[in-house]
Amino acid sequence: MQRRYAENLFMLSRLGFVINYGLGQDIAGRAVARFPDDVFLVAYPGSGGQWLRRLVANIMGPNCPVTEANVLLRVPSLYDASRRALMKVPRPRIIFSHESFDSECQNKLVYLVRDPRDVAVSIYRQHWCRGSAKEPMRIEQFVSMCFMRTDQYQGGWAEDFSGRVRENRGFFYRSRLKEEFLGTPASWGENVTSWLGARGDDPKSLLRVHYEDLFFDAETVLLAISEFLNLAFSAETIREAIRVSYASLSEGKPEQPGEWKTCLPSSSVHEIESIWGPVMSMLGYPVTANTDCANQPSLS
Repeated sequence: MQRRYAENLFMLSRLGFVINYGLGQDIAGRAVARFPDDVFLVAYPGSGGQWLRRLVANIMGPNCPVTEANVLLRVPSLYDASRRALMKVPRPRIIFSHESFDSECQNKLVYLVRDPRDVAVSIYRQHWCRGSAKEPMRIEQFVSMCFMRTDQYQGGWAEDFSGRVRENRGFFYRSRLKEEFLGTPASWGENVTSWLGARGDDPKSLLRVHYEDLFFDAETVLLAISEFLNLAFSAETIREAIRVSYASLSEGKPEQPGEWKTCLPSSSVHEIESIWGPVMSMLGYPVTANTDCANQPSLS
């Protein structure tokens, strides 16, 4: 009886997905229809992408601060809107993504990067310290078993406007999700090198910004983004957007860079640096000790 019930539930979920897909009501994700004038804001989960998304959305309308409702019209995410809903967003669209390299993204792209040691701490807090994980796990276990794995999806759902399944009003969205995340971000190093390796040499195509710069000097970073995307927003508009963004935060402020120094065990630091040390050094993140970096990823 239980087996038959489970089989019927599974078939019902598959049918729900087929109906949703046919109606265009499934989560857009990587299957989103792209237009030549689409612009993407891309950040690996836990890199502060939702903070950047909020700032950019507020620049587009500082007199009307973003909410979970209107952010979908200003800077929609691939993970909290259906394919049909994204088709209704006015063009040119600025779309937020966690995805690794996608050759179909032909227009300009802003890539936000963050120290992977801080990224690990951020995702760990979001999952295991705020009740979203099923089983408790020490941070060193998380780094080894989840963060460093190339086949493990990472979802930074504790960030504002994160796009949880609950935000979608469709039917059986879980049928396309793995651990509540639809996407292919890969690992931190793979995500970073996939974009910078493919488009990092073209300053007209990709603008790389650092979370640390965004934290300490948001105005300068946002002015650079505005110029790169030809948005023509004034410094005054950007300053007001920053003020509004901080004032409208529903939770804590953006995380202080360098928190890994007091939160991450030395064994985890070494594990991250031994694998991604060359990429970290290329990005300007110094490693703490000499590590064996032979046969590790590079951008060449």
